Amino acid sequence: MTKEDTTELLERLKRLLAEDPTLAARLAAITGDGNVVGDHNVATVNRLSAGDYAIQIGQLHLTLSPDQLRSLPVSAHTISPPPATSTQLPRQLKVFLCHAFGDKPAVRDLYRRLRSDGIAPWLDEENLLPGQDWQLEIPKAVRSSDAVIICLSSRAITKAGYVQKEIRYALDVADEQPEGAIFLIPLRLEECEAPERLRRWQWVDSFQEKGYERLLRALRARAEHLGLGTHPWEPELVLIPAGEFLMGSDLGRDKDAYGDERPQHTLYLPDYYMARTPVTNAQYAAFVQATDHDLPEHWTGGKPPEDKEDHPVVCISWHDAMAYCKWLSQVTGKPCRLPSEAEWEKGARGTDGRVYPWGDEPPDKGRCNFGDNVKGTTPVGHYSPQGDSLYGCADMAGNVWEWTRSLYLRYPYDPSDEQKNLEAGRDVHRVLRGGAFSYVARDVRCASRMRIFPSDRIRSIGFRVVASPVCP
Repeated sequence: MTKEDTTELLERLKRLLAEDPTLAARLAAITGDGNVVGDHNVATVNRLSAGDYAIQIGQLHLTLSPDQLRSLPVSAHTISPPPATSTQLPRQLKVFLCHAFGDKPAVRDLYRRLRSDGIAPWLDEENLLPGQDWQLEIPKAVRSSDAVIICLSSRAITKAGYVQKEIRYALDVADEQPEGAIFLIPLRLEECEAPERLRRWQWVDSFQEKGYERLLRALRARAEHLGLGTHPWEPELVLIPAGEFLMGSDLGRDKDAYGDERPQHTLYLPDYYMARTPVTNAQYAAFVQATDHDLPEHWTGGKPPEDKEDHPVVCISWHDAMAYCKWLSQVTGKPCRLPSEAEWEKGARGTDGRVYPWGDEPPDKGRCNFGDNVKGTTPVGHYSPQGDSLYGCADMAGNVWEWTRSLYLRYPYDPSDEQKNLEAGRDVHRVLRGGAFSYVARDVRCASRMRIFPSDRIRSIGFRVVASPVCP
């Protein structure tokens, strides 16, 4: 059998495993990692002396004859390639955030809101790397930005310091802009007198009702003028590096563990990227508008609930989430999908088996949204950075349960569970991770898991995406 024949047969095998959840579930139980095998981790194929082929898939080893391999069905269904224009999105509008050190909390909130609305803000503590010369990088960032927001407060106006230099850099670049261009935007964080040198530009008050919406209108007008984009669907991805991690619970010692949790074990995963936050209402709205996909049942007028654009989208089925990932892959050119159960857990707890994303300390109202302390969802990243995981992933404890692509398997695996569902005409359960706003502390542990049918839509369930292989 030629190398080309082997490659074709491998592709047949991978497609079969991806399309047949019952076979995939049985193989996943053998591999021990709870994932649907075959979608990206076929490792090697070797020809044996007897003429058969030894196939290694993760920890699974199969021996199949050439006839068995050739008989694997190839699905007639193929996904049409996306139009060439769908993967060529204009870059996001770049905005520099000029501010005083004392205004950091308010500016962090502004940074997160802009990111969730498809703007690319530049904030020193996020974008300035250790070891870089800030006296060189900050002027460079101002000059390369498409707009500058000058955050004004009594501290910024009266205090001498580097913020005054930043304002001067911004004024110099503003003088080079065409007449009438929206470039420099004074944003008052509180009641204060705007400096004389900034009064020629109309300011906006963030503390006033609709103040942020007015700011967003100005930025989107600037983006439209420059032919740039404001892509709320573009996720912020963080690298989860390759290596082993400790997965599951020590069922003999963890008093909070449920009986269906994975026994503690070491598992190796390759590099992948995970979205820093769950998918927001604003991001999902862009998908709905582009594809005419069904709206979540609680949306009205084609829009999410008012003032919840930056909250995680909920009432989403597993099938809805899969459709979103397919669309996102097309418009971004990145291979986006739902995380496996193992990928989700590593992104949440790191490599050391910590109980919660931040460590072993129990959750409190300053770290995550749980225990019905706010009676609903909160904006994504609201508890950052104090509630973040080792890799900087937010909201991995509480707020909303998150879909994974993994089939729910009991341990030890019992095929009759799956068969009962199939005979009743039901889908096989999928795994949820992370807990939600109405759940108690034991449910927001990194190892906690829940099962649900993929067709269900519940107000405490959302999702986030991962991307692999390595994104450009």
